Amino acid sequence: MDRLTLNVMPALHEVPRSALRIAPAQPPSREPFPSLTRLSSHWYWETDEAGRLTIVSEGMQRVFGVGPEALLGKRREELATDPHDPGLLEYQRRTARLEPFQDLEYVAAVAAQDTPSHLVISGEPIFERGAFRGYRGIGRDITGERQNARMVADLAAENSALIDNAVDLLAILDEDGRLLRINQSACDALGYTPEELRGRPYDKLVHPDDRPRAAMLGHYLRHGDALVRDMAMRWLRKDGGTVHLSMSLRWLPSQRRVYASARDISASQAIQEELQKSRNRLSALIETMGDAFFAVSRDWRCTYVNRKTVAFVGRPQHTLLGRILWEAVPELLGTESLARFRLAMESGRNSTFEAAHPGSGTWHETRVYPHEDGLSVFFHDITARFMAERAIRESEQRLREVIAMTPSGYLLADRAGRLLDVNPAFCAMSGYGRDELLGRKLGTLLPDCPDEPALFDGDEPGAVHGREGTLRRKDGHGLTVLINANFKEDAGGQATITGFLTDITGRKQDEARLQQLATHDTLTGLPNRVLLNERLQQMLAEAGGSELAVMFIDLDQFKKINDSMGHEPGDKLLCQVALRLRAMLQADSIVARLGGDEFVAVAPCPAGASSAAAIAALLLAALAAPFDLGAQEVFVSASIGVAMYPQDAVTREGLFQNADAAMYRAKASGRNAWCFFEAEMSAETRIRMQIEQALHRALERGEFELHYQPRVDLRSMTVVGMEALIRWNHPQLGRVAPLDFIPIAEEKGLIEDIGAWVLREACLQNGRFLRQFGRSLRVSVNLSARQLRCETLGAQVAAALDAAGLPPHLLELELTESALIEDMDVSARRLGELKASGIRIAVDDFGTGYSALAYLQRFPLDILKLDRSFINQQIDGDGSVNFIKAFIDLAHALNLSVVAEGIETAATLETLRASQCDEGQGYLFSRPLSLPEFQLFLARLPASACVV
Repeated sequence: MDRLTLNVMPALHEVPRSALRIAPAQPPSREPFPSLTRLSSHWYWETDEAGRLTIVSEGMQRVFGVGPEALLGKRREELATDPHDPGLLEYQRRTARLEPFQDLEYVAAVAAQDTPSHLVISGEPIFERGAFRGYRGIGRDITGERQNARMVADLAAENSALIDNAVDLLAILDEDGRLLRINQSACDALGYTPEELRGRPYDKLVHPDDRPRAAMLGHYLRHGDALVRDMAMRWLRKDGGTVHLSMSLRWLPSQRRVYASARDISASQAIQEELQKSRNRLSALIETMGDAFFAVSRDWRCTYVNRKTVAFVGRPQHTLLGRILWEAVPELLGTESLARFRLAMESGRNSTFEAAHPGSGTWHETRVYPHEDGLSVFFHDITARFMAERAIRESEQRLREVIAMTPSGYLLADRAGRLLDVNPAFCAMSGYGRDELLGRKLGTLLPDCPDEPALFDGDEPGAVHGREGTLRRKDGHGLTVLINANFKEDAGGQATITGFLTDITGRKQDEARLQQLATHDTLTGLPNRVLLNERLQQMLAEAGGSELAVMFIDLDQFKKINDSMGHEPGDKLLCQVALRLRAMLQADSIVARLGGDEFVAVAPCPAGASSAAAIAALLLAALAAPFDLGAQEVFVSASIGVAMYPQDAVTREGLFQNADAAMYRAKASGRNAWCFFEAEMSAETRIRMQIEQALHRALERGEFELHYQPRVDLRSMTVVGMEALIRWNHPQLGRVAPLDFIPIAEEKGLIEDIGAWVLREACLQNGRFLRQFGRSLRVSVNLSARQLRCETLGAQVAAALDAAGLPPHLLELELTESALIEDMDVSARRLGELKASGIRIAVDDFGTGYSALAYLQRFPLDILKLDRSFINQQIDGDGSVNFIKAFIDLAHALNLSVVAEGIETAATLETLRASQCDEGQGYLFSRPLSLPEFQLFLARLPASACVV
């Protein structure tokens, strides 16, 4: 109730109460106040001392939609919908204190009313002659106002939710570009909270490269078009990232506001960038590919021409683009190529063809791809291929003629192995006629390779190189053949096998004899060191966690038997010992003879050391029985050293070393006994450590020197060369034997540097010998397996020769076969490179059990060096001169020169000369000499250089 209404309320005292109570039922008063209330949105009311309504005007009756009888006598508490209504409670407090009140709001309703009403009332107490008589006042219905306010609030909330939940980014900016409001999508896109963005200039959020455009945008909105649509711009995220937004903005001058909406186009922008990169890559590919390329539209106008096409037609690119194809390149008119282009355009089918280019005489392969925009054409020059194919046809004819004449058997078969063609040599080898062979399956002729999969199993896909097999002849006999074949499949899926067969039956027989010689002891027939090493290595690889015993067996006092009875009885004794040892062991064990009276046995030991002890006891018991040597019986005992795998060592060399140490302990303990290896047995361990430590600095300290042992041509008895032998003089250890330090150097990876020093020093000294004495002597240098595997070996050798000024043919490199066969392919390749430079290659120490003649033809060798033990064994044994001569003849047949080592007696020399051995060295001629001694040796030689 406003103040104006309250000011008229004192006039109500002039109205008699009896008249006021019945005012609504009487005719309208002529007085102005009731009339005023009827015209106003307010109504008039009075209550008695108890708060009951005594007078209500028509306005209040209209609010509740009832007559005065439904209201008169009612208390406000009865009309209120909630007894705890704050407005009602305030009304009660004021009336209890008889205080006036103004604008108290509460919710009221009567029984007949459907919905409650929001009312606001104002009133003051009535006093008559000082006595309280009740209250009077005015009231107003504000239900409509409250409903309107609620609707406005709901609409504002909906608008706010619409903005905040919009997918698009929405913002309002002031005329200075400061953000006034921004929705959640915008906050999410930029990574800020609304509080962090509110009030910030928008251009500080724009990518620095786009800020000039952003500045121009504000000026344009205010002074140009007030609406901008779909402007792409990069914005900076809080985390430092970049987001691409497409914005639309509207400037409202009346509000001095900018209303902006945006959409995140980062994904589509990335797609566009990738598409552009793809187009760039495609363009680069077309420009750099090997083919010439051009494209024409449906109306035959050139739309793209790459550089190779421009170069081919000899016209600038701008004279081709946009022009009709045959107008741009008139020489195409009337050609097969243009006809094929037209057909592809009309049919919509891809086309590939070969055609000669008019005028140039060149041939091209062309691929045509029609599409909705026209044609894409790729072509390239195939003149070289065309000419090559013609040359191939001519070559094939010559090849057929050569195949008919070749001594190797030729065959051609299909995928199933049926013979399609053979040459006369194959017919001769198999004993069949050509007609009998055609259509026959390969499996009937090559039982080792019955079908195509087996033929190529184990080799590189589609090829067989050097595969050995058996060719079954018509008469039932078999020939050992070397198979070289390939398997090819053409584009149509037709597969053929082409092969050549070489009869190697004779060679295999020779190799078998040589293999027996190389892997078995010639006296006892037992495996020698080579076969022992192979078998032991295999047993170690297959052992897993199982235990093995390696036993070194040395006959006690065997030298006395040899000295007293002679070598022939001694040899018989060794053969009988070998038989007894072999008989005591199972089939999965091995017994080998290393040489002299030394044997080695290797046996699985399921029960570990107890099994090994039982086997050792059996071996000693087997040797305890007397040996019948014909003229008399002899008794012999043995000392056995046992090393267990894996307890004592896990390598072949370690097991040998430890078993050998244990064997010497057995001998030291009285012979005719066996002894297990123990770690403290070998004082050599300490010496080895000293050697190992000193070896690291020996080269640096200049402790190595070379000695030279002369090598003599046994025909002319002249000095033709020398072997360079390394010696180590240590300040504390004294002279260290090569056998003591070279294995350590190999194990510790020092042998390459030492070997390189030996190579350089030997070449330098030989160059000086050449200049000082005028003698062309060949120096022989030993190479280790590690040096052979070194990729820079060839460069090292070349550098050494160059630094010494030494011709390559005056250098000889020696290797043991164990070094050769570690990696046969690498060895063959490396030695081939060295030999191609003029250097001679030798196999050293043949006859010690490390060499195998079966491998000799794999390598480009020049020289075979026979070890002294091999020579002495044959000269002192049963084979005598005939065996040595046969062996030397066999080596000569393989184009190998033979050098004998360890010649110490004139008888040995004469035997070797009689056997036509090429060269020799040994103490008979000279021991290894230091450099000063060797220089004196050379100076004293006569002009003929003859040593005899």
